[in-house]
Amino acid sequence: MVHPGIELFTVVQLLAGKYPMPNKSAYAKETEAYFAPFANHPAVQYARQLKGVYSDLPELGYCLDNFPAVRIHYPAQTNWYTLNGKDSIQTYMRLCKQFFDDSHFWAFYQQHQTHYAAWAKPVQARLASEGLVTKLDSLYRFRTKASYWTICLDPLNSWGAHAIMPKTLNPRYADRVVYNVGFLHGESTDTSVPTFSLGSESAITVWHEGSHIYTNALQQRYKAEINKLAYLLNETDAGMKRNNIHDWAHCFNENLVRGVVIALLRQYQLPKEARKQAAREVVDDFQYAGDIADVISAQYTGRRTYPDFEQFFPEILAYLARKYPTAESPNQ
Repeated sequence: MVHPGIELFTVVQLLAGKYPMPNKSAYAKETEAYFAPFANHPAVQYARQLKGVYSDLPELGYCLDNFPAVRIHYPAQTNWYTLNGKDSIQTYMRLCKQFFDDSHFWAFYQQHQTHYAAWAKPVQARLASEGLVTKLDSLYRFRTKASYWTICLDPLNSWGAHAIMPKTLNPRYADRVVYNVGFLHGESTDTSVPTFSLGSESAITVWHEGSHIYTNALQQRYKAEINKLAYLLNETDAGMKRNNIHDWAHCFNENLVRGVVIALLRQYQLPKEARKQAAREVVDDFQYAGDIADVISAQYTGRRTYPDFEQFFPEILAYLARKYPTAESPNQ
């Protein structure tokens, strides 16, 4: 789906000059023309002066629901509060709702319903035909699975994909796996139609973003144990800087899900696809992803020694500790 809340926050951020420019499309051109008169709306002006604004800030749109009679759920805690202050973010959310009303956003959104449905159809078909969610579930083996997978198609997003934690942002959707993905074709034109079936990359995106959500609670539970490996942080590497990774928890999170993806590629695709992905991770400075894939493939995939990934997870930490003892850290 194209989520109205995420689309709303994206438009406000774009008008504020605080969002990467979208790839060209007929939709982007129509959006720009429709909302140009609101370039100095209070919500837009407020976005311009927020301190911690990043490309994934529009995830706050998931705090809005009950469209078109919009209601706001204020999260108990979010990193956006930490970056900008709780009062500032909640004020911004209220101003974005005001933008929704003043700009007649719902009328614009309704005008494009047929487009949104057409964009979603091939994505749904690919997920079903390749069984990508089933394959991910077969690795984790969790008894309680998400009731719904919601993939938010972002036609104005030219930068990538991002896992959204609905349990944190809006508990009404706590039983869902949610991520957004952009229209990533940089050679498009003003007449192009956004597409979101990412070819051979579709499996990587589904497994990567899904794993962020599937492993979030585990990483919180083992936070102390994960922190004991903080000496492995390679913060000065170019890939860490490019991905705004400044702490070990974030670094481990990314290495973990990328390792899971490599392990799944080994299991379900040609060996060369897994090798290519592992090589990309090394180039991008996610230097532990391959190690994590190795221990998953050797001790977990296809075995029943551990009933599920939750029971197996500590083995990943133990493996990294053995391979990279403090005295032999690659950063020393």
